[in-house]
Amino acid sequence: MQYLYYSQSGISSFRLRIILLKGVKEQMDLISIGISEDNETVRERLEAELRVLSKQGIDLNLNERDQGNLRFFDCSVSNCVLGKFSYNDIIYISKHYVANAVSDIIIDVVEKRLLKKCIEGNYYYFSEEERDRILEYACKALGTDGEESDQGNVYRLSRKARVLQKVLDYLETNSSLIIPGFVRFRMKDYVSELEDTIDRAVEEYLMEREYNEFIKLLRYFVEIQEPKVDTVNVLKNPDNSYRLLDGQGITINNELIDDLAGEVLENNINYDDLLISSLITIAPTRIVFHNGAVTEGSEIMDTIKKVFHNKIAYCRGCELCYVKKPVEKE
Repeated sequence: MQYLYYSQSGISSFRLRIILLKGVKEQMDLISIGISEDNETVRERLEAELRVLSKQGIDLNLNERDQGNLRFFDCSVSNCVLGKFSYNDIIYISKHYVANAVSDIIIDVVEKRLLKKCIEGNYYYFSEEERDRILEYACKALGTDGEESDQGNVYRLSRKARVLQKVLDYLETNSSLIIPGFVRFRMKDYVSELEDTIDRAVEEYLMEREYNEFIKLLRYFVEIQEPKVDTVNVLKNPDNSYRLLDGQGITINNELIDDLAGEVLENNINYDDLLISSLITIAPTRIVFHNGAVTEGSEIMDTIKKVFHNKIAYCRGCELCYVKKPVEKE
């Protein structure tokens, strides 16, 4: 049996300094990744990184083995490759590629499982549907909800960069990484960050629930009262206030609306709130927005649609759209 010896400065241990050129072992294990779930996803992600690594001239073998409730993915290198590259180069480059795969697995697979576990443990008193909604809010905040947004993408990339560095730091002195244990014991700050995100998601969900209950109340109030005006035409004034005209183009005067307008001046209530309050007070059977008086897709328009459903109409150009002065009712 023949051996090839390397200096201690080149390789970290005696086992790695001695490479069998002939004899028992034809390949050497480099890195082993263990996980308890999502085996198919882990395999695909590691294989994708190894294909990229192969283009650099380093072909690693990926083997699987079961140990207890864990599936291990062993990355190994054959001696023929060791003849072309130094062991240190192969280790350094391979660990970066594997670490990149592991960081993606943590962000894209493990993270969502951690979120679900945290929600089920800390917010078990919500219904399953509510917990799913909280998870949606959390994933959106983390940029992993599948929707493309600059803010979400930046946050995800920032998180991945921090996870990647943690994995690289660990692999610098370890050749085996069990993902669940690594996240639990080596990434407590990361887990704490996810928990904070869930807490904010719960707050956002509760605000949404309160808002929806309020909308239901407004809708009920509109439905049970008699319309004071059949049609309300909504126009916008230069000062961003709104002008309400009836079907004959006459300004709508109502004592309650006048009181609401007074509150705008006294309490700095915004014009959007005044508009919604006025429409609910009038409870018309039809609302026509002229010349973009309220922007479609805006928060106020979304609220009005939820309250008045199919009573909304839009006008892009008529004689009312160009009225400069309101016509007062005699």
